Amino acid sequence: MTLVALGSMGLLAQRALSTDPFEFFRPHVSVSAAERARLEAGQAIVKTLQAESREVAVFSAARIAIDGDRLVAWVRRIQDLKRGKFVPAIGRFSEPPRLDDVSALELDKADLDDLEKCRPGACGLKLSEAEIGTLVPLAKRRTPDGQAAVQRAFREALVARAAQYRTSGLATASRYTDHSTPVVLDREFTALMSHSGFIDERLPGLARSLVRSPPGPSHDLESFLYWSKELLGGRPIVSITHVTIVRPGDVALPTAVVAAKQVYATPYMTGSLAVTTIVGGRDGTPHYLAYLNRSRVDVLDGLFGGLVRRVMERRVREDAAMVVDAVRQRLQSGEPPAS
Repeated sequence: MTLVALGSMGLLAQRALSTDPFEFFRPHVSVSAAERARLEAGQAIVKTLQAESREVAVFSAARIAIDGDRLVAWVRRIQDLKRGKFVPAIGRFSEPPRLDDVSALELDKADLDDLEKCRPGACGLKLSEAEIGTLVPLAKRRTPDGQAAVQRAFREALVARAAQYRTSGLATASRYTDHSTPVVLDREFTALMSHSGFIDERLPGLARSLVRSPPGPSHDLESFLYWSKELLGGRPIVSITHVTIVRPGDVALPTAVVAAKQVYATPYMTGSLAVTTIVGGRDGTPHYLAYLNRSRVDVLDGLFGGLVRRVMERRVREDAAMVVDAVRQRLQSGEPPAS
């Protein structure tokens, strides 16, 4: 192929991105004319995407008056960006992770009740057999000392998982034994990546970093771990997330892309991958906050899996619309608070 032809292809690609700001997410996302009209009217759009039987995928977008620099500045202050109605507790891990990092974390009564009944193969929280052996006896001690002890033991387990991930990634992560079949976390995330081909196609360096075990440093990527307690459909989820920030430096790509990889979560999800970016802004076109999340969820198995999927997707859509509006307002409020 000639250089002229290659140059023409590059120009065509740039024109495609300028006419369709959501080209970065193709072929997984297609925004209709009706949805674009809602965006131009200032509304957020949320849509569920095609996903295999054990996955839920959602895309959300909203028009926004910021660029990638502002997004990165706020993501670095993740606790200020996310804390709110849907995220009552959150904090970044130190390097290496320390118990003090999670001093603000408390399991809710529903989680403590689940722990009392928990056993390997049947547990309301996602834990390894060793974690169950440590936490359950403490949860059954209905005394102030016992409740304080189980809270501390859970925090210790969370920090241990964060430290282990920093050392060897998901490859050696303790398996979940909350169901009869243990869950291998590395396999769950590999499946998510295989269904998120746009990352490897457009940002192969980011794709390699996300699957690397252990997650090693890179001169063109920035990353950190954080913990959070978030609400999904009213249920608290305690999780560990690995954030990776990339600044592509390619006019055909967004100026900043943030990938969030689930390292651990208490109920429902065996793996999750989220991509947040600011798209558009070329040739005077508007900027849009765009978010795509793909998660593997074990409650979609079984006889009532189809019904559960519909309920969960509805809840995810409802929550996502409110969350994207809240994040948009925070991003547009100005620079994040100084550390």
